[in-house]
Amino acid sequence: MPLLMKTPIPAELPAETTVEIAHGTAAVIEAWQGQLLTIEDMDGDRAAQLYAFTRADPAEFLSPHHTRVFSNSYRLGLGMRLVTNRRRPLMVLGRDSAGAHDLLMPASTRASLAQAGRPDGQGTREILMETLGAARLDMPKIPDPVNLFLDVVVERDGRLVPTAAIAKPGRSITCRVLIDCRFVVIAGPNDLGIADGRGPLRALVGNAL
Repeated sequence: MPLLMKTPIPAELPAETTVEIAHGTAAVIEAWQGQLLTIEDMDGDRAAQLYAFTRADPAEFLSPHHTRVFSNSYRLGLGMRLVTNRRRPLMVLGRDSAGAHDLLMPASTRASLAQAGRPDGQGTREILMETLGAARLDMPKIPDPVNLFLDVVVERDGRLVPTAAIAKPGRSITCRVLIDCRFVVIAGPNDLGIADGRGPLRALVGNAL
């Protein structure tokens, strides 16, 4: 089973936590080895941006680039390990009711939104920086996100074609955490020229096996 671990799970895990994340906001979520991270798209029509930094060394972080190489794929699938920039498995995807997630697109910024005709708000990168600052977390590098619930097709000519989500309320993923880390989950706006859902996300860190 994808959610089982070969390494021992600590005997005592921290209490479970749940947080809702409104459009244009983010949450920092602590998770320990052996816990389960579930992210739910409550209205089923938006993407979520996921970051993670290891607790032992914030210079080691969840890397979509290294995950692509490690798994030889630009899409996530069941049993796939998401790895750090040091190619260490950080978590494994065990349950997925959405079936489309992206490892290619960078975070939106205020400038990229303006170029896309949306000059009225912060991008994902600015939201991330503000969230880290408010939590007094100083990360030495800001990586690209893993874009959950975002379908991007690579055409024969190399073009990247994002597709707007068909509403599926409650779609979610669940991953087993393999390294103690801090996750940042963002309900950010997109600069991809597709419909931008405004519903909330729900993130749950649980202990059930």
